[in-house]
Amino acid sequence: MGVTLGPDDLVLSSGSVDNPPIEVLVEAAVAGEFAGLTLWPAVYPPDLAIGERIRDAGLEVVDMDAVIVWVGPDDPGGPYYEEAPREAVFEAAAALGATGVNSLLVCPGSATRDQVVEALAELADQGASVGVDVYMEFSRNRPVPDPLASAEVVAATGRANCGLTVDFWHVFYGPGDFADFGSIPGYLIGAIQLNDAPAEPPDDLAFATRYLRCVPGEGAMDLTGALQTIRGAGCQAPVTLEVFDSDRLEALGPVGFARLLGDATRQVLTEAGG
Repeated sequence: MGVTLGPDDLVLSSGSVDNPPIEVLVEAAVAGEFAGLTLWPAVYPPDLAIGERIRDAGLEVVDMDAVIVWVGPDDPGGPYYEEAPREAVFEAAAALGATGVNSLLVCPGSATRDQVVEALAELADQGASVGVDVYMEFSRNRPVPDPLASAEVVAATGRANCGLTVDFWHVFYGPGDFADFGSIPGYLIGAIQLNDAPAEPPDDLAFATRYLRCVPGEGAMDLTGALQTIRGAGCQAPVTLEVFDSDRLEALGPVGFARLLGDATRQVLTEAGG
């Protein structure tokens, strides 16, 4: 796959700092000593000046997050959430120099495994046409909710530029377990989205997913063990910080919060031996 950063590099998701203007986002990433950015394409359009501003700061655009695709019958037509149109996501990836595109697959509950594989393979082919990898993010609410089944779907596409996005939050609160990654070839994992989770399960998981994630090391996840398992399987993807903590962001601002995320994550990686 085409990711140029490695396992020792940190990537800041623009969503973690509430998608500020590009000047603020770049300042935050540099202050936190990040090597790259993941961008929300609905906010950051295919503007060559944005890509140039990012590169001038010594940063890379790692992923566009995300393209949303309906799988199966009765497609109501997008937008399904607040996403940019599919073509615009790939256009932005090409214009901004991204190496990957994350994907979220949605369906009415009647989609078959073959339909999921077909939809993901089509995305991978579209990505290949503009020189980017495509990753599938799984969660309890997706057509394929667990790590092992998701890895099987990715492998079944037969596309070398197709992989998994592993969001730690969704593994922690979904079917399956971090131990599953011991039997998943690391090369199938194209993106890691790191965060932590509260010790007490939230009453409203959907709300907590958007606003109440924890800074790495401040929650209940065994991040050290999880990273050691994933790295032990051969995954070389950089670590993207996707931490939606609205209270902490409001208190510290984008630059201060990015510094906290960078420092906290480097401590976790040191403990994990990375």
